Amino acid sequence: METTINIWIMLFFAFAIQAFVLGILFFLKRKGDRVANNIFGVFLLLFSYNQLFNCAYWSAYEGAYVEHMSFTNFIPWVSYGPLLYIYIKRVLHKTPFTWRDLRHLIPVVWIFWVFGRFYFLPHATKVEVSATNTYAEYVNWWPIPRQYMTYTITFLMLIYVVKIYSLYKREKNKVTELQRFWIRSLWICFTGYTFVFFTYFMLIYFQLMTISNDYLIGYAMVFFIGIVSYFSFMQPSIFSGTIPIPFAKYQNNGLSSSIAVEMKDKLVSLMEADKLYLDNSLTLDVLSEHLNLSRHHTSQLINEHFEVNFFEFVNNYRIDEAIKLLQDKKSRLNINQIIYATGFNNRTSFYNAFKKKTGISPKSYRNKIT
Repeated sequence: METTINIWIMLFFAFAIQAFVLGILFFLKRKGDRVANNIFGVFLLLFSYNQLFNCAYWSAYEGAYVEHMSFTNFIPWVSYGPLLYIYIKRVLHKTPFTWRDLRHLIPVVWIFWVFGRFYFLPHATKVEVSATNTYAEYVNWWPIPRQYMTYTITFLMLIYVVKIYSLYKREKNKVTELQRFWIRSLWICFTGYTFVFFTYFMLIYFQLMTISNDYLIGYAMVFFIGIVSYFSFMQPSIFSGTIPIPFAKYQNNGLSSSIAVEMKDKLVSLMEADKLYLDNSLTLDVLSEHLNLSRHHTSQLINEHFEVNFFEFVNNYRIDEAIKLLQDKKSRLNINQIIYATGFNNRTSFYNAFKKKTGISPKSYRNKIT
Protein backbone atom coordinates (compact mmCIF):
# COMPACT_ATOMS: atom_id res chain seq x y z
CA MET A 1 0.00 0.00 0.00
CA GLU A 2 1.34 3.42 -0.98
CA THR A 3 2.10 5.89 1.80
CA THR A 4 -0.43 8.74 1.89
CA ILE A 5 0.13 12.15 3.48
CA ASN A 6 -2.65 14.74 3.73
CA ILE A 7 -3.20 17.97 5.64
CA TRP A 8 -4.80 16.20 8.60
CA ILE A 9 -1.96 13.74 9.03
CA MET A 10 0.51 16.64 8.85
CA LEU A 11 -1.49 18.48 11.55
CA PHE A 12 -1.60 15.39 13.77
CA PHE A 13 2.14 14.89 13.31
CA ALA A 14 2.85 18.53 14.26
CA PHE A 15 0.83 18.19 17.46
CA ALA A 16 2.59 14.92 18.25
CA ILE A 17 5.92 16.75 18.11
CA GLN A 18 4.47 19.54 20.23
CA ALA A 19 3.35 17.04 22.89
CA PHE A 20 6.85 15.51 22.83
CA VAL A 21 8.48 18.92 23.41
CA LEU A 22 6.06 19.73 26.24
CA GLY A 23 6.79 16.36 27.85
CA ILE A 24 10.53 17.06 27.78
CA LEU A 25 9.95 20.53 29.27
CA PHE A 26 8.05 19.00 32.17
CA PHE A 27 11.06 16.77 32.86
CA LEU A 28 13.50 19.69 32.70
CA LYS A 29 11.52 22.07 34.92
CA ARG A 30 13.28 22.28 38.27
CA LYS A 31 10.85 24.52 40.16
CA GLY A 32 7.75 23.21 41.89
CA ASP A 33 6.83 19.58 42.46
CA ARG A 34 9.30 17.67 40.29
CA VAL A 35 7.54 14.36 40.90
CA ALA A 36 4.27 15.77 39.55
CA ASN A 37 6.17 17.32 36.64
CA ASN A 38 7.76 13.99 35.75
CA ILE A 39 4.46 12.12 35.94
CA PHE A 40 2.78 14.56 33.59
CA GLY A 41 5.87 14.51 31.37
CA VAL A 42 5.50 10.73 30.97
CA PHE A 43 1.80 11.23 30.20
CA LEU A 44 2.60 13.71 27.40
CA LEU A 45 5.37 11.56 25.94
CA LEU A 46 3.00 8.60 25.73
CA PHE A 47 0.39 10.89 24.17
CA SER A 48 2.99 11.98 21.61
CA TYR A 49 3.93 8.39 20.77
CA ASN A 50 0.28 7.40 20.46
CA GLN A 51 -0.31 10.22 17.98
CA LEU A 52 2.81 9.26 15.99
CA PHE A 53 1.55 5.67 15.91
CA ASN A 54 -1.76 6.92 14.53
CA CYS A 55 0.01 8.97 11.87
CA ALA A 56 1.94 5.89 10.74
CA TYR A 57 -1.33 3.92 10.62
CA TRP A 58 -3.32 6.56 8.71
CA SER A 59 -0.54 7.19 6.20
CA ALA A 60 -0.03 3.42 5.62
CA TYR A 61 3.64 3.94 6.41
CA GLU A 62 5.71 0.80 5.77
CA GLY A 63 9.14 1.54 7.15
CA ALA A 64 11.80 -1.11 7.64
CA TYR A 65 10.98 -1.57 11.32
CA VAL A 66 7.29 -0.65 11.41
CA GLU A 67 6.49 -4.15 12.72
CA HIS A 68 8.05 -3.12 16.04
CA MET A 69 5.14 -0.72 16.51
CA SER A 70 2.55 -3.50 16.39
CA PHE A 71 0.34 -3.51 19.50
CA THR A 72 2.49 -0.85 21.24
CA ASN A 73 -0.45 1.57 21.11
CA PHE A 74 -2.00 -0.49 23.91
CA ILE A 75 0.69 0.74 26.35
CA PRO A 76 -0.35 4.43 26.28
CA TRP A 77 -4.04 3.48 26.14
CA VAL A 78 -3.88 1.70 29.51
CA SER A 79 -1.48 4.26 31.00
CA TYR A 80 -3.46 7.48 30.47
CA GLY A 81 -5.99 6.95 33.26
CA PRO A 82 -3.54 5.78 35.96
CA LEU A 83 -0.97 8.49 35.15
CA LEU A 84 -3.54 11.29 35.16
CA TYR A 85 -5.08 10.00 38.39
CA ILE A 86 -1.68 9.82 40.13
CA TYR A 87 -0.72 13.26 38.83
CA ILE A 88 -3.93 14.90 40.06
CA LYS A 89 -3.66 13.08 43.39
CA ARG A 90 -0.13 14.45 43.76
CA VAL A 91 -1.29 18.00 42.97
CA LEU A 92 -4.09 17.73 45.53
CA HIS A 93 -2.13 16.03 48.32
CA LYS A 94 1.60 16.63 47.68
CA THR A 95 2.20 13.35 49.53
CA PRO A 96 4.83 10.71 48.70
CA PHE A 97 3.90 7.47 46.97
CA THR A 98 2.79 4.47 48.99
CA TRP A 99 2.64 0.76 48.24
CA ARG A 100 -1.07 1.15 47.49
CA ASP A 101 -0.20 3.33 44.51
CA LEU A 102 1.45 0.35 42.82
CA ARG A 103 -1.99 -1.08 42.05
CA HIS A 104 -2.25 1.51 39.28
CA LEU A 105 0.50 -0.40 37.46
CA ILE A 106 -1.79 -3.42 37.04
CA PRO A 107 -3.13 -2.33 33.61
CA VAL A 108 0.42 -1.89 32.26
CA VAL A 109 1.50 -5.24 33.72
CA TRP A 110 -1.55 -6.80 32.08
CA ILE A 111 -0.61 -5.42 28.64
CA PHE A 112 2.93 -6.76 28.97
CA TRP A 113 1.45 -10.11 30.00
CA VAL A 114 -0.58 -10.10 26.79
CA PHE A 115 1.95 -8.66 24.31
CA GLY A 116 5.29 -8.76 26.13
CA ARG A 117 6.60 -11.85 24.37
CA PHE A 118 5.77 -10.37 20.98
CA TYR A 119 7.32 -6.97 21.80
CA PHE A 120 10.78 -8.48 22.23
CA LEU A 121 10.80 -10.75 19.20
CA PRO A 122 13.51 -10.13 16.58
CA HIS A 123 12.47 -8.01 13.61
CA ALA A 124 12.65 -10.90 11.16
CA THR A 125 10.35 -13.00 13.32
CA LYS A 126 7.83 -10.17 13.57
CA VAL A 127 7.82 -9.81 9.79
CA GLU A 128 7.13 -13.53 9.44
CA VAL A 129 4.37 -13.44 12.07
CA SER A 130 2.74 -10.49 10.29
CA ALA A 131 2.91 -12.23 6.91
CA THR A 132 1.47 -15.51 8.22
CA ASN A 133 -0.91 -13.96 10.78
CA THR A 134 0.38 -16.29 13.48
CA TYR A 135 0.17 -13.75 16.32
CA ALA A 136 -1.63 -16.25 18.53
CA GLU A 137 1.65 -18.14 19.00
CA TYR A 138 3.26 -15.12 20.69
CA VAL A 139 0.34 -13.20 22.21
CA ASN A 140 -1.52 -14.31 25.37
CA TRP A 141 -5.10 -13.37 24.56
CA TRP A 142 -6.29 -15.19 27.69
CA PRO A 143 -8.33 -14.32 29.72
CA ILE A 144 -9.71 -11.62 27.38
CA PRO A 145 -10.23 -12.59 23.72
CA ARG A 146 -8.67 -10.34 21.11
CA GLN A 147 -11.98 -8.87 19.92
CA TYR A 148 -12.77 -7.63 23.43
CA MET A 149 -9.41 -5.99 24.22
CA THR A 150 -10.36 -2.48 23.09
CA TYR A 151 -13.69 -2.61 24.93
CA THR A 152 -11.87 -3.65 28.11
CA ILE A 153 -9.52 -0.70 27.70
CA THR A 154 -12.46 1.65 27.14
CA PHE A 155 -14.03 0.36 30.35
CA LEU A 156 -10.71 0.95 32.16
CA MET A 157 -10.65 4.56 30.91
CA LEU A 158 -14.21 5.09 32.13
CA ILE A 159 -13.23 3.75 35.56
CA TYR A 160 -10.50 6.38 35.79
CA VAL A 161 -12.82 9.11 34.55
CA VAL A 162 -15.03 8.32 37.56
CA LYS A 163 -12.07 7.90 39.96
CA ILE A 164 -10.56 11.25 39.00
CA TYR A 165 -13.90 13.02 39.37
CA SER A 166 -14.51 11.40 42.77
CA LEU A 167 -11.01 12.37 43.92
CA TYR A 168 -11.55 15.95 42.79
CA LYS A 169 -14.95 16.26 44.46
CA ARG A 170 -13.57 14.84 47.69
CA GLU A 171 -10.38 16.89 47.87
CA LYS A 172 -11.14 20.10 45.94
CA ASN A 173 -11.49 22.18 49.10
CA LYS A 174 -7.83 21.55 49.89
CA VAL A 175 -6.66 23.59 46.91
CA THR A 176 -7.36 27.00 45.48
CA GLU A 177 -9.91 27.82 42.82
CA LEU A 178 -7.02 28.33 40.41
CA GLN A 179 -5.83 24.76 40.90
CA ARG A 180 -9.38 23.45 40.66
CA PHE A 181 -9.75 25.05 37.25
CA TRP A 182 -6.62 23.30 35.97
CA ILE A 183 -7.71 19.91 37.34
CA ARG A 184 -11.22 20.31 35.93
CA SER A 185 -9.72 21.18 32.53
CA LEU A 186 -7.62 18.02 32.54
CA TRP A 187 -10.58 15.89 33.62
CA ILE A 188 -12.87 17.33 30.95
CA CYS A 189 -10.23 16.73 28.26
CA PHE A 190 -9.65 13.14 29.40
CA THR A 191 -13.39 12.50 29.61
CA GLY A 192 -13.80 13.84 26.08
CA TYR A 193 -10.96 11.66 24.83
CA THR A 194 -12.52 8.59 26.47
CA PHE A 195 -15.90 9.36 24.90
CA VAL A 196 -14.32 9.72 21.44
CA PHE A 197 -12.33 6.52 21.99
CA PHE A 198 -15.55 4.68 22.82
CA THR A 199 -17.39 6.22 19.85
CA TYR A 200 -14.58 5.30 17.47
CA PHE A 201 -14.72 1.60 18.30
CA MET A 202 -18.51 1.59 18.33
CA LEU A 203 -18.44 2.91 14.76
CA ILE A 204 -16.08 0.10 13.85
CA TYR A 205 -18.30 -2.46 15.56
CA PHE A 206 -21.38 -1.31 13.66
CA GLN A 207 -19.37 -0.94 10.43
CA LEU A 208 -20.10 2.78 10.16
CA MET A 209 -16.48 3.86 9.89
CA THR A 210 -15.52 6.26 7.07
CA ILE A 211 -12.30 8.04 6.20
CA SER A 212 -13.53 11.28 7.82
CA ASN A 213 -14.46 9.80 11.19
CA ASP A 214 -11.40 7.53 11.15
CA TYR A 215 -9.61 10.66 12.41
CA LEU A 216 -11.89 11.06 15.45
CA ILE A 217 -9.27 10.02 17.98
CA GLY A 218 -6.74 12.30 16.29
CA TYR A 219 -9.07 15.28 16.68
CA ALA A 220 -9.52 14.53 20.38
CA MET A 221 -5.77 14.22 20.93
CA VAL A 222 -5.11 17.49 19.11
CA PHE A 223 -7.67 19.21 21.35
CA PHE A 224 -6.07 17.77 24.51
CA ILE A 225 -2.57 18.80 23.42
CA GLY A 226 -3.90 22.21 22.43
CA ILE A 227 -5.43 22.81 25.86
CA VAL A 228 -2.21 21.85 27.66
CA SER A 229 -0.17 23.96 25.24
CA TYR A 230 -2.42 26.97 25.70
CA PHE A 231 -2.03 27.00 29.47
CA SER A 232 1.68 26.20 29.17
CA PHE A 233 2.52 29.11 26.89
CA MET A 234 0.01 31.60 28.28
CA GLN A 235 1.02 30.86 31.87
CA PRO A 236 4.51 29.32 32.13
CA SER A 237 4.08 28.69 35.88
CA ILE A 238 1.90 25.75 34.85
CA PHE A 239 5.15 23.79 34.92
CA SER A 240 5.37 24.14 38.71
CA GLY A 241 3.04 21.14 38.98
CA THR A 242 0.28 23.06 40.77
CA ILE A 243 -0.86 25.58 38.24
CA PRO A 244 -2.12 29.10 38.65
CA ILE A 245 -4.56 29.80 35.81
CA PRO A 246 -4.73 33.37 34.47
CA PHE A 247 -8.20 34.56 35.45
CA ALA A 248 -9.01 37.84 33.75
CA LYS A 249 -11.09 39.12 36.65
CA TYR A 250 -7.99 39.82 38.74
CA GLN A 251 -5.12 39.53 36.32
CA ASN A 252 -4.57 43.29 36.36
CA ASN A 253 -6.60 44.23 39.42
CA GLY A 254 -6.69 43.31 43.10
CA LEU A 255 -7.76 39.96 44.45
CA SER A 256 -11.48 39.47 44.88
CA SER A 257 -12.62 39.27 48.51
CA SER A 258 -13.51 35.57 48.33
CA ILE A 259 -10.16 34.62 46.78
CA ALA A 260 -8.31 36.83 49.27
CA VAL A 261 -9.95 35.13 52.26
CA GLU A 262 -9.13 31.71 50.82
CA MET A 263 -5.52 32.74 50.18
CA LYS A 264 -5.18 34.25 53.64
CA ASP A 265 -6.23 30.98 55.26
CA LYS A 266 -3.82 29.03 53.08
CA LEU A 267 -1.00 31.45 53.87
CA VAL A 268 -1.55 31.06 57.60
CA SER A 269 -1.57 27.29 57.18
CA LEU A 270 1.69 27.37 55.24
CA MET A 271 3.34 29.38 57.99
CA GLU A 272 1.86 27.74 61.07
CA ALA A 273 1.45 24.13 59.95
CA ASP A 274 4.20 23.78 57.35
CA LYS A 275 6.50 26.36 59.00
CA LEU A 276 7.83 27.74 55.73
CA TYR A 277 9.48 30.57 57.64
CA LEU A 278 12.14 28.14 58.90
CA ASP A 279 13.52 27.95 55.35
CA ASN A 280 16.26 30.57 55.21
CA SER A 281 15.92 30.71 51.41
CA LEU A 282 12.25 31.71 51.55
CA THR A 283 11.50 34.65 49.27
CA LEU A 284 8.38 36.40 48.06
CA ASP A 285 8.66 34.51 44.77
CA VAL A 286 8.90 31.14 46.52
CA LEU A 287 5.93 31.96 48.74
CA SER A 288 3.99 33.07 45.64
CA GLU A 289 4.56 29.64 44.08
CA HIS A 290 3.19 27.90 47.17
CA LEU A 291 0.09 30.10 47.01
CA ASN A 292 -0.20 29.86 43.21
CA LEU A 293 -0.45 33.64 43.03
CA SER A 294 1.60 36.28 41.29
CA ARG A 295 4.30 38.09 43.24
CA HIS A 296 2.15 41.24 43.15
CA HIS A 297 -0.95 39.54 44.57
CA THR A 298 1.03 37.78 47.29
CA SER A 299 2.52 41.09 48.40
CA GLN A 300 -0.95 42.67 48.28
CA LEU A 301 -2.38 39.86 50.39
CA ILE A 302 0.25 40.32 53.10
CA ASN A 303 0.03 44.10 53.10
CA GLU A 304 -3.76 44.32 53.28
CA HIS A 305 -4.56 41.41 55.60
CA PHE A 306 -1.56 41.47 57.94
CA GLU A 307 -0.61 45.16 57.63
CA VAL A 308 3.11 44.41 57.25
CA ASN A 309 5.47 43.82 54.35
CA PHE A 310 6.80 40.39 53.36
CA PHE A 311 9.99 40.59 55.45
CA GLU A 312 8.18 41.74 58.58
CA PHE A 313 5.55 39.04 58.06
CA VAL A 314 8.11 36.24 57.87
CA ASN A 315 10.35 37.64 60.60
CA ASN A 316 7.44 37.86 63.04
CA TYR A 317 6.98 34.09 62.75
CA ARG A 318 10.72 33.54 63.09
CA ILE A 319 10.95 35.69 66.23
CA ASP A 320 7.96 33.87 67.77
CA GLU A 321 9.82 30.62 67.13
CA ALA A 322 13.00 32.07 68.65
CA ILE A 323 11.08 33.15 71.76
CA LYS A 324 9.78 29.58 72.19
CA LEU A 325 13.33 28.25 71.99
CA LEU A 326 14.59 30.86 74.45
CA GLN A 327 11.79 30.00 76.88
CA ASP A 328 12.46 26.27 76.60
CA LYS A 329 14.59 25.50 79.64
CA LYS A 330 15.39 22.05 78.28
CA SER A 331 16.83 23.52 75.09
CA ARG A 332 20.59 23.73 74.99
CA LEU A 333 20.74 25.93 71.91
CA ASN A 334 22.82 29.07 72.21
CA ILE A 335 21.89 32.36 70.55
CA ASN A 336 23.85 31.63 67.37
CA GLN A 337 22.22 28.23 66.97
CA ILE A 338 18.78 29.75 67.48
CA ILE A 339 19.49 32.34 64.76
CA TYR A 340 19.94 29.69 62.09
CA ALA A 341 17.36 27.30 63.53
CA THR A 342 14.65 29.94 63.06
CA GLY A 343 15.48 30.76 59.43
CA PHE A 344 17.65 33.87 59.78
CA ASN A 345 20.80 34.15 57.68
CA ASN A 346 22.80 36.47 59.91
CA ARG A 347 23.09 37.80 63.44
CA THR A 348 22.33 41.43 62.54
CA SER A 349 18.95 40.69 60.94
CA PHE A 350 17.97 38.48 63.88
CA TYR A 351 18.90 41.05 66.54
CA ASN A 352 17.15 43.90 64.69
CA ALA A 353 13.95 41.88 64.20
CA PHE A 354 14.00 40.57 67.78
CA LYS A 355 14.49 43.99 69.31
CA LYS A 356 11.79 45.50 67.08
CA LYS A 357 9.25 42.91 68.25
CA THR A 358 10.20 42.61 71.94
CA GLY A 359 12.00 45.87 72.69
CA ILE A 360 15.07 44.08 74.11
CA SER A 361 17.94 41.95 72.79
CA PRO A 362 17.77 38.13 72.71
CA LYS A 363 20.44 37.87 75.41
CA SER A 364 18.55 40.25 77.68
CA TYR A 365 15.35 38.30 77.07
CA ARG A 366 17.01 35.02 78.06
CA ASN A 367 18.48 36.58 81.17
CA LYS A 368 15.10 38.03 82.06
CA ILE A 369 13.28 34.69 82.03
CA THR A 370 15.98 32.69 83.83
